[in-house]
Amino acid sequence: MGLLSRLLSGYTLIIGSHIRRQLAFLKEKTPPNFKHRQLDDLGCGDGKITLLLEEIFLPTRLRGFDVNPNLVRRARDRGIDADVRDLENDMPAGELGVMWGVLHHLEDKQACLRRLKENYSLIFIREPVKISPTKGLELGDPLRKEEIEQLIQEYLAGSQVFYCGNNILVFYASPDAGDITVESAEERVV
Repeated sequence: MGLLSRLLSGYTLIIGSHIRRQLAFLKEKTPPNFKHRQLDDLGCGDGKITLLLEEIFLPTRLRGFDVNPNLVRRARDRGIDADVRDLENDMPAGELGVMWGVLHHLEDKQACLRRLKENYSLIFIREPVKISPTKGLELGDPLRKEEIEQLIQEYLAGSQVFYCGNNILVFYASPDAGDITVESAEERVV
Protein backbone atom coordinates (compact mmCIF):
# COMPACT_ATOMS: atom_id res chain seq x y z
CA MET A 1 0.00 0.00 0.00
CA GLY A 2 1.47 3.36 -1.03
CA LEU A 3 1.69 6.44 1.19
CA LEU A 4 -1.21 8.24 -0.51
CA SER A 5 -3.51 5.21 -0.31
CA ARG A 6 -2.61 4.78 3.38
CA LEU A 7 -3.52 8.39 4.09
CA LEU A 8 -6.77 8.11 2.13
CA SER A 9 -7.72 4.87 3.88
CA GLY A 10 -7.38 6.33 7.37
CA TYR A 11 -4.22 4.38 8.19
CA THR A 12 -2.32 6.27 10.89
CA LEU A 13 1.32 6.34 9.83
CA ILE A 14 2.69 8.23 12.82
CA ILE A 15 1.36 10.05 15.83
CA GLY A 16 2.85 13.52 15.31
CA SER A 17 3.72 16.12 17.92
CA HIS A 18 0.49 18.04 17.21
CA ILE A 19 -1.55 14.92 18.10
CA ARG A 20 0.57 14.31 21.21
CA ARG A 21 -0.10 17.93 22.31
CA GLN A 22 -3.83 17.40 21.83
CA LEU A 23 -3.72 14.16 23.82
CA ALA A 24 -1.78 15.85 26.66
CA PHE A 25 -4.33 18.67 26.67
CA LEU A 26 -7.17 16.12 26.68
CA LYS A 27 -5.60 14.31 29.63
CA GLU A 28 -5.49 17.61 31.53
CA LYS A 29 -9.10 18.57 30.69
CA THR A 30 -10.97 15.24 30.86
CA PRO A 31 -13.64 15.50 33.57
CA PRO A 32 -13.19 12.80 36.23
CA ASN A 33 -16.68 11.45 35.58
CA PHE A 34 -15.71 10.59 31.98
CA LYS A 35 -13.11 8.13 33.24
CA HIS A 36 -13.66 4.49 34.14
CA ARG A 37 -16.65 4.16 31.78
CA GLN A 38 -17.45 1.76 28.96
CA LEU A 39 -15.88 3.51 25.97
CA ASP A 40 -16.76 3.09 22.30
CA ASP A 41 -14.27 4.65 19.87
CA LEU A 42 -16.52 5.56 16.95
CA GLY A 43 -14.27 5.67 13.91
CA CYS A 44 -11.34 3.87 15.54
CA GLY A 45 -9.32 3.56 12.34
CA ASP A 46 -6.31 1.31 12.84
CA GLY A 47 -6.49 1.63 16.64
CA LYS A 48 -3.35 3.67 17.29
CA ILE A 49 -5.28 6.66 18.65
CA THR A 50 -7.72 4.31 20.42
CA LEU A 51 -4.92 2.90 22.55
CA LEU A 52 -3.76 6.40 23.47
CA LEU A 53 -7.33 7.38 24.38
CA GLU A 54 -7.48 4.28 26.58
CA GLU A 55 -4.57 5.68 28.63
CA ILE A 56 -6.55 8.87 29.25
CA PHE A 57 -10.11 7.61 29.81
CA LEU A 58 -9.09 4.38 31.60
CA PRO A 59 -12.24 2.60 30.41
CA THR A 60 -13.78 -0.43 32.08
CA ARG A 61 -14.44 -1.77 28.57
CA LEU A 62 -13.11 -0.61 25.22
CA ARG A 63 -14.68 -1.21 21.80
CA GLY A 64 -13.82 0.25 18.43
CA PHE A 65 -15.95 0.73 15.33
CA ASP A 66 -14.93 1.74 11.83
CA VAL A 67 -16.40 1.50 8.34
CA ASN A 68 -13.14 0.20 6.83
CA PRO A 69 -12.66 -3.59 7.30
CA ASN A 70 -8.89 -3.35 6.78
CA LEU A 71 -8.57 -0.78 9.55
CA VAL A 72 -10.77 -2.85 11.86
CA ARG A 73 -8.46 -5.82 11.25
CA ARG A 74 -5.44 -3.68 12.21
CA ALA A 75 -7.24 -2.45 15.33
CA ARG A 76 -7.99 -6.06 16.28
CA ASP A 77 -4.32 -6.92 15.71
CA ARG A 78 -3.58 -4.29 18.37
CA GLY A 79 -5.89 -6.09 20.82
CA ILE A 80 -8.93 -3.85 20.42
CA ASP A 81 -12.42 -5.38 20.36
CA ALA A 82 -13.29 -3.81 17.01
CA ASP A 83 -16.13 -4.29 14.54
CA VAL A 84 -17.01 -2.96 11.10
CA ARG A 85 -19.82 -0.43 11.40
CA ASP A 86 -21.10 2.36 9.16
CA LEU A 87 -21.79 5.10 11.70
CA GLU A 88 -23.95 6.98 9.22
CA ASN A 89 -26.47 4.13 9.15
CA ASP A 90 -25.78 2.00 12.21
CA MET A 91 -24.71 3.88 15.33
CA PRO A 92 -23.85 1.56 18.25
CA ALA A 93 -25.03 2.39 21.77
CA GLY A 94 -23.21 2.50 25.07
CA GLU A 95 -22.06 4.67 27.93
CA LEU A 96 -19.25 6.87 26.50
CA GLY A 97 -19.05 7.56 22.77
CA VAL A 98 -15.78 9.04 21.52
CA MET A 99 -15.26 10.51 18.06
CA TRP A 100 -11.66 11.57 17.37
CA GLY A 101 -11.57 13.41 14.04
CA VAL A 102 -14.51 11.54 12.51
CA LEU A 103 -17.44 13.94 12.24
CA HIS A 104 -15.95 15.92 9.33
CA HIS A 105 -15.79 12.72 7.26
CA LEU A 106 -19.54 12.05 7.54
CA GLU A 107 -22.16 13.19 5.03
CA ASP A 108 -24.95 13.98 7.53
CA LYS A 109 -23.30 15.47 10.60
CA GLN A 110 -26.63 16.53 12.12
CA ALA A 111 -28.13 13.04 11.97
CA CYS A 112 -24.93 11.60 13.41
CA LEU A 113 -24.99 13.98 16.38
CA ARG A 114 -28.68 13.27 16.95
CA ARG A 115 -28.09 9.49 17.01
CA LEU A 116 -24.96 9.91 19.11
CA LYS A 117 -26.95 11.84 21.73
CA GLU A 118 -29.75 9.22 21.67
CA ASN A 119 -27.30 6.31 22.10
CA TYR A 120 -24.75 7.65 24.61
CA SER A 121 -25.10 9.48 27.92
CA LEU A 122 -21.50 10.73 27.66
CA ILE A 123 -19.87 12.03 24.48
CA PHE A 124 -16.39 13.27 23.69
CA ILE A 125 -15.64 14.77 20.27
CA ARG A 126 -12.35 16.09 18.90
CA GLU A 127 -12.63 17.79 15.53
CA PRO A 128 -10.29 19.89 13.41
CA VAL A 129 -11.51 23.43 12.78
CA LYS A 130 -11.07 24.92 9.32
CA ILE A 131 -9.27 28.25 9.66
CA SER A 132 -8.58 28.92 5.99
CA PRO A 133 -9.87 27.84 2.60
CA THR A 134 -7.16 25.18 2.52
CA LYS A 135 -7.87 22.06 4.53
CA GLY A 136 -4.33 21.40 5.73
CA LEU A 137 -3.48 17.84 6.75
CA GLU A 138 -7.04 16.73 7.57
CA LEU A 139 -8.93 14.92 4.85
CA GLY A 140 -12.72 15.11 4.76
CA ASP A 141 -14.55 18.40 5.14
CA PRO A 142 -13.58 20.18 8.39
CA LEU A 143 -16.04 22.82 9.55
CA ARG A 144 -15.33 26.45 10.36
CA LYS A 145 -15.43 27.44 14.04
CA GLU A 146 -18.88 29.02 13.70
CA GLU A 147 -20.28 25.92 11.98
CA ILE A 148 -19.03 23.40 14.53
CA GLU A 149 -20.08 25.62 17.46
CA GLN A 150 -23.57 25.92 15.95
CA LEU A 151 -23.84 22.12 15.63
CA ILE A 152 -22.68 21.64 19.22
CA GLN A 153 -25.13 24.27 20.50
CA GLU A 154 -28.00 22.74 18.55
CA TYR A 155 -27.38 19.04 19.26
CA LEU A 156 -25.18 18.92 22.37
CA ALA A 157 -26.20 22.04 24.31
CA GLY A 158 -24.51 22.41 27.68
CA SER A 159 -21.26 20.87 26.51
CA GLN A 160 -17.90 21.85 27.91
CA VAL A 161 -15.85 23.14 24.97
CA PHE A 162 -12.10 23.68 24.69
CA TYR A 163 -9.77 24.63 21.87
CA CYS A 164 -6.34 23.15 21.43
CA GLY A 165 -4.64 24.71 18.44
CA ASN A 166 -6.99 24.37 15.48
CA ASN A 167 -9.07 21.65 17.13
CA ILE A 168 -12.22 21.71 19.20
CA LEU A 169 -12.65 19.30 22.10
CA VAL A 170 -16.22 18.76 23.31
CA PHE A 171 -17.42 16.99 26.45
CA TYR A 172 -21.16 16.34 26.67
CA ALA A 173 -23.12 14.68 29.47
CA SER A 174 -26.86 14.13 29.06
CA PRO A 175 -29.06 15.67 31.76
CA ASP A 176 -30.28 12.20 32.78
CA ALA A 177 -26.74 10.81 33.18
CA GLY A 178 -27.10 10.68 36.95
CA ASP A 179 -23.96 11.66 38.84
CA ILE A 180 -22.20 12.72 35.65
CA THR A 181 -21.84 16.47 35.36
CA VAL A 182 -19.98 18.74 33.01
CA GLU A 183 -19.00 22.23 34.08
CA SER A 184 -20.41 25.20 32.23
CA ALA A 185 -19.04 25.85 28.76
CA GLU A 186 -15.50 27.14 28.68
CA GLU A 187 -13.12 27.94 25.87
CA ARG A 188 -9.36 27.89 25.98
CA VAL A 189 -6.99 28.45 23.11
CA VAL A 190 -3.64 26.68 23.39
